[in-house]
Amino acid sequence: MHRMKNILLIGGTGVLSTAVTKEANKQGFFITMINRGHKKEFIPKGVELIISDKANTSYIKKQLEGRKFEAIIDFLCYNKKELEASFNLYSKYTEQYFFISSAAVYNNSIAGPCDEGHPKEQPLWSYSINKCRCEELLVELSSKTKTNYTIVRPMITYDNTRIPYGIVPFYGYHWTLVERIRNNKPIILWNNGENRCNMMRVEDFAIGLVGLIGNEKAFNESFNICGDETPSFNEILNILGELVGHEVTTINIDPNFYADNYPEKSEELLGGRSITTIIDNSKIKRVVPEFNQNISIKDGIKMTIESYRNNNYYKGIDWKFDAITDRTVSKWCKKNHISRKSINTSFIDYLGTAKLADRIDYFMAYYGNSFIIKKWKQFDLFMRQKAYSLIKRRNIK
Repeated sequence: MHRMKNILLIGGTGVLSTAVTKEANKQGFFITMINRGHKKEFIPKGVELIISDKANTSYIKKQLEGRKFEAIIDFLCYNKKELEASFNLYSKYTEQYFFISSAAVYNNSIAGPCDEGHPKEQPLWSYSINKCRCEELLVELSSKTKTNYTIVRPMITYDNTRIPYGIVPFYGYHWTLVERIRNNKPIILWNNGENRCNMMRVEDFAIGLVGLIGNEKAFNESFNICGDETPSFNEILNILGELVGHEVTTINIDPNFYADNYPEKSEELLGGRSITTIIDNSKIKRVVPEFNQNISIKDGIKMTIESYRNNNYYKGIDWKFDAITDRTVSKWCKKNHISRKSINTSFIDYLGTAKLADRIDYFMAYYGNSFIIKKWKQFDLFMRQKAYSLIKRRNIK
């Protein structure tokens, strides 16, 4: 009779971690989760929940006193400081510590496929640099303890809140892409939509990760956990159009121009999505034979679209993303003398629910670089700081 595996998850209600929690629960693991408790509806029955912020280390230590776990998985480490604090805290409670890295650690400017030994890092993308530095630090820290590390590297993953396109709205707001398609508003392509990368649903990813728990072949090793399918972004839009029942309007824009107009996404675009990145997943298949891509891209996106429709479109429309897309398209057309008669870049209340605040958000993002808006933002920040100072003085008194 197999012993029930006892694991600890830090986080557990995010996109990847929810899938891992469900799969581990399905396989009969005893799961303890450290979580702030804001999304209890995502936590399966039978999971032991320790409600705590991850920074409340004194409380966490009291809750874990005298306990041991077969594995600990921290889903909340993004830089060296977080990784070091996490490993130093949790390594004493387990013999296997998981770090959720990313296939973004690879230098994709060097042709792939990228196996686990491919050169790192992508210097254009700070996310790549930070994850790479975390991996290096983890190897060093682990060598000084009896705790084994396991590094997992997903590529593009998606679930019921995500559509696996290159540059997208905030998670939970991906219906914005569908509405743009339905209303003949352009979706931005770069490099003619030809860039490719591995994509897979989180349910398949979770099978791979859970198969590594307590697996001695995973000790002090790293694994690419990614799909077999490597569609181009053009192919993703074709699938979306077919599922939505509407032809997709696209416009091809130079990635550097797009990056200049969307600085928050510039590193991700120039260091990631504008470069074809093919990841080799043969190692995880050797170690976890049950791992495979069971859900095709088309079926997976269909699941996402149906989930949005069945859940009141989740969080609605990302007006900032919508406005930046419209602004970028308008500026590109003007720069290249492209007629805008057949290109719609105006505000549309897609769901008929837009409030005044939504319209303001759209307006502020669309005209964000104008002199008037910049001055307004400066004034707004000044007034907020003034109000904060007054409130603080009154509280002191």
